[in-house]
Amino acid sequence: MIQKIRNSILLKFLCFVLIILFVLSGTFYTSYLYVRQTTQNYAETLAESLLRQSDNAISLYEENLRYNAESLYRSIVMYDLTEDEKDIREARISSYYSQIAYKNREIAAAIFYDNDMNTVVSLGKPVDMPSRQAYIRTGEDLNADRYFADSDEYYYAFYYPIYDGAGGSTAQLGMCVFILEPWRIDGTLKNILNDSVVAMQLSDSNKLDLSFHKFGDIPAGLSMEDLKSDRDYVYREGNWQNGIRISIAVSVSGNTAGSVAIRKMILVASILILLLLTVIVLFSYYQMAKPIRAIDKFIGNSIKHPERRLGLHRTDEIGNVAASLDHMLDENQRMIEEIKDSKIRLYETELAQQKMEILAYRNQINPHFLYNTLSCMRDMALINDENDIAEMAMALSDIFRYAVKGSNIVTVSDEVSYIGKFARIIEYRFMGKIMINVDADEEALDKPMIRFFLQPLVENSVFHGLESKMDAGFVNVTIKDVDGRLKMAVEDNGLGMDEETLKKLKEDIKDPHENTGIGLSNIVQRLKLFYGDDYTIKVRSQVDKGTVIWISVPDHIREHG
Repeated sequence: MIQKIRNSILLKFLCFVLIILFVLSGTFYTSYLYVRQTTQNYAETLAESLLRQSDNAISLYEENLRYNAESLYRSIVMYDLTEDEKDIREARISSYYSQIAYKNREIAAAIFYDNDMNTVVSLGKPVDMPSRQAYIRTGEDLNADRYFADSDEYYYAFYYPIYDGAGGSTAQLGMCVFILEPWRIDGTLKNILNDSVVAMQLSDSNKLDLSFHKFGDIPAGLSMEDLKSDRDYVYREGNWQNGIRISIAVSVSGNTAGSVAIRKMILVASILILLLLTVIVLFSYYQMAKPIRAIDKFIGNSIKHPERRLGLHRTDEIGNVAASLDHMLDENQRMIEEIKDSKIRLYETELAQQKMEILAYRNQINPHFLYNTLSCMRDMALINDENDIAEMAMALSDIFRYAVKGSNIVTVSDEVSYIGKFARIIEYRFMGKIMINVDADEEALDKPMIRFFLQPLVENSVFHGLESKMDAGFVNVTIKDVDGRLKMAVEDNGLGMDEETLKKLKEDIKDPHENTGIGLSNIVQRLKLFYGDDYTIKVRSQVDKGTVIWISVPDHIREHG
């Protein structure tokens, strides 16, 4: 990797830019973390302060309620009285209650109970005491419930036990209950929290959420549980105060406008520096790195596309290099053309030599000896009533006669007849398991073609595709004359070829010099000899499905040599 960087200007420049970006990113990230930590600390301090103020406010309010309860308590004697004394006591209590209710308008009702939860005095609105609250408290309690039959709203209730302090006695005489409208407590907390981006929830000992308020820009639909798990909020819970607990969630980002401004400045500075680096990178890339890379890529592709030129219209050093390279390629192209002409002549000579070698190999067999031997075998078979053997011998004799035929050019009809003889022998050999079918258009029968051209393809289908197959198989040969071209196809339903074998076969078709056999590559060489480049060969094969070879050549031919 280091060596690649040393050898590339573009990579060196990119490494330099990355180092700058890394240093700047580290600086900005450190600043961001500092501001974020400062913001977090401020939010935590604010949350503690607001919670402390809220707890103090509740404590002061409870102290006021305690004072009022004791004032009413002094006017009550919790033992049996005559009817006249009861009337006097109730009048005195009503007078004290009116004064207290006037100063504390949130008090909706006041009730005094004895130790058996019997109502001694009930003042204000009639109270429907819920069954779960109907028990004597031995200590102060503040909770919320539905205390009025005509309302589904929650009201706060302050429970204050009454003790007999005369003569050093500490016996409990009963209990005083104040029913409170919620606006006083909620309003007090709102006054404390109203200037901050914060959420407040008030709960009682029965796990009942009494009230939930949001102040500032807090998204709607979020509950206290949502804010508690949100990293942008600092969550704090107060201690239980006589059955009431305050929970606060302070927004970190919403209560630190100054830090937000600093973070925006850092962001703007980062964007400006990034834009500046982008301009430098783009300028360097388009003016230096890209032209150099284009020259390097052009040199790498010059072998595949020798006719192309750079054509950079520049007057600087890069333009001079590009002009010199174009001139060198012009000279090189001229030399390549000369070498190419020499290779073509050499290739034609090799094809002619190969043709002579094939003819010499073919002429090694004495055709007359074979004809006479096969005729003798046919006569002996007929004498012994072995008609099948006689027919095979006759077909084989015709095949040899066709193979040593003098001309390399035959008609499609001759090639079809030859394949028919070959098919007859194959049917006898495999006892009808393999069938060879030939379908040739009438207008194609008189067209010229290369002798001994399609039979090797049929033979390959039989011995490579069908011989090892357990089931019956077929080879279909079709020949059509379409728009001045012979369209030929050899198809079988044999074993087919896997992708690797098919790939190698296609490579042999493209470069037949790599294969010295007499199969498909030999056919390709003969096509080049007689048709030049005016031919096409396509192959499709699938394992256990079969193989198809398509060949297209002109319907006219000129014999070479």
